[in-house]
Amino acid sequence: MLQKKLSFLQLFVIIAACIFLSGIKVQAQIPSNKTSITNGGNITDTQGNVINAHGGGFLKVGKYYYWIGENRHNDVLVSCYRSTDLINWEFRGDLLTRKSNPELANANIERPKVIYNDATGQFVMWMHYEISSDYSYARAAVATSPDIEKPFTYINSFRPFENMSRDCNLYKDQDGTAYFISSTRENRDMNVYELTKDYLTAKSKVATLWPDAQREAPTVVKRGEYYFMLTSFCTGWDPNQAKYAFAKNMRGPWSELKNIGSPMSYDTQPTFILPVEGEKETSYLYLGDRWDPSEYFNSKPIFLPLTFVNDTTMEMQWASELTPDTKTGDIVTLNEKPTQYRIKSKWTGKYLVLQRNKNAAVNNISDYRLSYTQTDLRWQIEPIADDYVRLLHVTSGKYIESTGKDETRLIAQNDSDTQQWKISYQEDGWCKLINKATGKALSIDRSQNKSDKLLVTTLYQEKYDPFYDKQAFLLAPVYE
Repeated sequence: MLQKKLSFLQLFVIIAACIFLSGIKVQAQIPSNKTSITNGGNITDTQGNVINAHGGGFLKVGKYYYWIGENRHNDVLVSCYRSTDLINWEFRGDLLTRKSNPELANANIERPKVIYNDATGQFVMWMHYEISSDYSYARAAVATSPDIEKPFTYINSFRPFENMSRDCNLYKDQDGTAYFISSTRENRDMNVYELTKDYLTAKSKVATLWPDAQREAPTVVKRGEYYFMLTSFCTGWDPNQAKYAFAKNMRGPWSELKNIGSPMSYDTQPTFILPVEGEKETSYLYLGDRWDPSEYFNSKPIFLPLTFVNDTTMEMQWASELTPDTKTGDIVTLNEKPTQYRIKSKWTGKYLVLQRNKNAAVNNISDYRLSYTQTDLRWQIEPIADDYVRLLHVTSGKYIESTGKDETRLIAQNDSDTQQWKISYQEDGWCKLINKATGKALSIDRSQNKSDKLLVTTLYQEKYDPFYDKQAFLLAPVYE
């Protein structure tokens, strides 16, 4: 009897051990060796964890590329990852946390960038410093480490020459001179500072770029004889039209700003440009943050190739998937053309959305802040004859229709001209939507009810002033 009980016990132990070991084996198989970067979703490290390196930058040390950026989980401020192929990333540790220095206990750290000082043997990090409950500090901050994979020693925060400093970047020139670039004067201007030889403070302000242009998120790269700087406009968490300029010297003069990419920069904001130097050629990778205004931790990194038509013309195209070859320098891309759109109002800065009314045959349209997870913001544009289209709301399957009373609604498809719209594009990429039945333009105006909620309810006679924002909309493709 005792022997029988022992046999059952042994059998139980063996079965439990097998289950446990098989579980470990399955877990170990999750992080497969990826062969490409897929844009639009989370990018995970070799352990299968989502990479948290927002507002980040890159630095190549030996055979490794290091990716360093914001990580706001569990009192972490800055984290570090490394890769040999720019596709498979290994987590190497947290470089700054709230415990690194008393000044960081209640701080927000944004856009950390790291360069190496050959003279001192130190890796030097510059970043944007704010207090969690107060965004008026507008300071730069500096930290150092002799090992890029080890925790950095935080030094201090300050305003360079008493100037405000927010979105920022670092650039180390070929002769070892380092520059700090940051938005200043409440983001109205962009300042360029030359750093001291130890890279720990600003030696001099060498340029103020595009005064009152409200540029932020600077990124810098040099190609041939020209420096290129790519920046965004100031629209908070929402994406906008990225622009670039070029110069033969970091001190300037810099060219005028030129548009690049889509009017919404493929739903990104610039953070870094990485040269991929191979045996065959040097390619250039753009890293942008797809900030989610509704949920910070849902923000995604987006990698896109930058190409050059000539010495001073830079272009950026969408890529659903890309494979950089760090040995040759080639970048192979796959582009899946978007089929859905978000319709943004220039007047409110928000996006057209279904106003939910359960079991209703007819629904109204409202507007809502940008969300990449809110499917009610998605539309399809269905071509009809004579350059007219229908505007289909994806999740409801209904179409925007004019009621003939200067109002609009969402309703099932019919063949009436009231559901047909002509897209009249303006020079700046925005457009007007002209209804075929009424000849009037879709518009956003204040509703007459007590809630004073913004609704898409009124159609006005088309105004030919392209800056009449109530009638201006952007058909923003959903890039994923």
